[in-house]
Amino acid sequence: MSESPPQSSANHADYQAAFLGHVHRLLQLAYESLTPADYQTSEEDDITGDLCNYMKYLTEDAPTSRWMLQFSVHDQDPVNNIKAVKTDQPRKGKRRPRLDIRLVSKTASHTQRFCIEAKRLYRSDSVSEYVDDAGVGAFVSGEYASDDDFGGMLGYIQTESLEYWVPKIEAKIRQLPSVQKFSKEEKWSKVAFRDGPKNCFKSHHSRETGRPITLLHVKFPFTSVK
Repeated sequence: MSESPPQSSANHADYQAAFLGHVHRLLQLAYESLTPADYQTSEEDDITGDLCNYMKYLTEDAPTSRWMLQFSVHDQDPVNNIKAVKTDQPRKGKRRPRLDIRLVSKTASHTQRFCIEAKRLYRSDSVSEYVDDAGVGAFVSGEYASDDDFGGMLGYIQTESLEYWVPKIEAKIRQLPSVQKFSKEEKWSKVAFRDGPKNCFKSHHSRETGRPITLLHVKFPFTSVK
């Protein structure tokens, strides 16, 4: 998504829509490969790792659609060219922030990327962690996906239910300075992708760089409560 195809802007919009649909189809297929109850107390890295392993299986070993062959899946992917706040010096090596998931699609004409941060939803401070500087805030600051128009947040529901967590996250996001210039619907609304996750939402944000970003929020249940 940091590079646009050389055709018209209408074609770019079509490419982008198809790309986002494919991203969310991969995520849904990966989720369906898991037994949710087995992950009710799992760490975030364990869940993300298994989702990525299945997406790699689909894109590298056993694609069920030709478009999957265009994708590569990267987990715990380091982000370069990020400066430390205190020293204003580049963060190198192990000090670099790491994206939980980066999905990349390469064709003959262009490359598209989708960066994802994942968070567990399981305790009283989970909503704050979801929205803070290491979650939604990392996209707003430009630490993640600085050259992209879209980014993703995964919420792993391990306690309570979707109906419990979504209103809390929505309320928190509506209070963010980064969404204040947008309309009520743009701040938070439901979005659907064909054959994608059932529980997907979007929010629009102004970044500190001035470039807006749309975040797509997917919620995957890992409890017996749906």
